[in-house]
Amino acid sequence: MARSEGERFACEKCGSELQYTKPCTCTDGGRHEEVCCGQQMKKVAQ
Repeated sequence: MARSEGERFACEKCGSELQYTKPCTCTDGGRHEEVCCGQQMKKVAQ
């Protein structure tokens, strides 16, 4: 699933966050893995 500009993800362990500043150009079937501290980061509600 593509990521849109502004989507945010947070690490539940250390609290680090990342935000997409540009939409990704992945086609359908693209796989994303936002990983921090060895675990998948959780999407932050906007």
